[in-house]
Amino acid sequence: MANYKIRIVTGSIKDAGTDANVYLTALGTKSSCTWNNLNDPNDGDDFEKGDVNIFNVSSPSDLGDIKQITVGHNNKKGHAGWFVSSVQITEVASGKMWTFITNRWIAKDEADRKLYATFTPSSVTQTTDYKITVFTGEAKDAGTDARVHFAACGTSGSFSLSNLNDPDDGDDFEAGDVNSIVFTSNVDIGDITKITIGHDNSGKGPGWFLDGVKIRNMRTGKVWCFPVYRWLSKSDDDGKIERTVSVGKDMPHYDYLGQYPKDRENGWSNELNGVCHDASNWYFTQDGKIWKFPVSHDLKDKCSSENASKGIYKYSYGHHLGDIDCYNGYLFVPVSDHGDPYVVVFSTSDIHKPLAKNVMKLPNGGKFSDIGWLAINPNNGLLFTSNGYIQKDKPMYVYSIDFNAIRAGKNDFLKIYAQVNLRDEEGDDYVERGCMQGGCFDNDNNLFLCNGYYKNYANSKGGITVYELPNIPNNPNGVVFARIKSRSNQSHAFRFQFNSLGEEPEGITYWDLDNGRSPNIRGQLHAIMIDNAGTGADDFYFKHYRKI
Repeated sequence: MANYKIRIVTGSIKDAGTDANVYLTALGTKSSCTWNNLNDPNDGDDFEKGDVNIFNVSSPSDLGDIKQITVGHNNKKGHAGWFVSSVQITEVASGKMWTFITNRWIAKDEADRKLYATFTPSSVTQTTDYKITVFTGEAKDAGTDARVHFAACGTSGSFSLSNLNDPDDGDDFEAGDVNSIVFTSNVDIGDITKITIGHDNSGKGPGWFLDGVKIRNMRTGKVWCFPVYRWLSKSDDDGKIERTVSVGKDMPHYDYLGQYPKDRENGWSNELNGVCHDASNWYFTQDGKIWKFPVSHDLKDKCSSENASKGIYKYSYGHHLGDIDCYNGYLFVPVSDHGDPYVVVFSTSDIHKPLAKNVMKLPNGGKFSDIGWLAINPNNGLLFTSNGYIQKDKPMYVYSIDFNAIRAGKNDFLKIYAQVNLRDEEGDDYVERGCMQGGCFDNDNNLFLCNGYYKNYANSKGGITVYELPNIPNNPNGVVFARIKSRSNQSHAFRFQFNSLGEEPEGITYWDLDNGRSPNIRGQLHAIMIDNAGTGADDFYFKHYRKI
């Protein structure tokens, strides 16, 4: 028996993917073998546009040198026509590889209308597919109708495209668009160190605000990021319509995965306000209750009381508990009670006993009017919060945390550290955020804010906004600025949709759950939406997003 690895690349042109059953026959100098119904165990929907699928197969005997392959399908299911770009077969024992550049349709209504095609090995020893993802910003008039060109330079070569075009988007590079193109190169260009991207200034409204570009080597999985966050426009910024950009850090862009649970009245979500986690548990706040669930608990299940045998804990405390956060083994809860707003702290090992509380104070000695959220930066332990409305003269406030004071039960454990104001994508205008509902951080110094209220705030300004924070010096009266890096709206992939009939955003948290630990929940960013229209308990919707 001989073992082989088959790598098949589906083209990136429109309708290239197939739902039919694919087979491959390899003819060698010693023998031949057919593998039917090829199925990639790591891809639930293989042979889709731009897919790179890997199959580990075996033959009863050594095939020898592979001289020819035949690739075809059974023309079944909804969409059968298939554009196959390339096939590689590797003999596992020897590492010997045969490459077949195909680049043709196998379809009943395309090319020669046959459901199979035969190929001989190509002169190249290996091709490399690159997925180029382009992020257009959401500044005003950010999109472009111009013709976009692109080049990538690596340590072992380069490639260029004179017309970068997403075949699945008839009007690509519009504001908020995420466009992807798969390019097949005859060489692996190594580590990509810089790109050049620009346009020909043609069409109506050619100016383009580009967030950046991400490139993935689809053979090795390695990713390079090129953040830009500038105009390519003759009438904006420095007037340049082409930029050369060196490799940089990742960009905070997300895709919406769906909702789970969805439309549930599960006994603990009425007036739900906040969510966070430690390494093993979810924490939620209601109007006056704190809940703790193990990550393995299905959040769809109904639950109305504590159940220690299942690791479910409940504690009643205060009034209007906002969006919460965990840090260093402690749970921090913002409270807008009938007096001055404050933050109360619990140990994550026992949520039944408050350890300390801190009445919130402003740098000028004043007090908060309300406090609906807080978020702790895991990189430096600084706590961020605000009043219910963020604007130029009411920024976010940053506090340092005195854990010794918490352990001693002292009620003044927060000390004002700095102030942060929000700017738009271009770094020019102040951003206002009303009805603040939630906040959280990722591990890359990005702050996610969730806001909006169905009764008195325009939905177009509500949802999730992502800001990249600069280094923040300790200066209680000093103001630093954070710029928008990504925002959700009602039409693009990163969205938080709610209506004016009772739905509103609430808390938000960042937790990588692509490992399957939480039943039916995947992604990294998780946000609450509540529907509190009508009578009875609020309906719970939990929205999930994956980093692109």
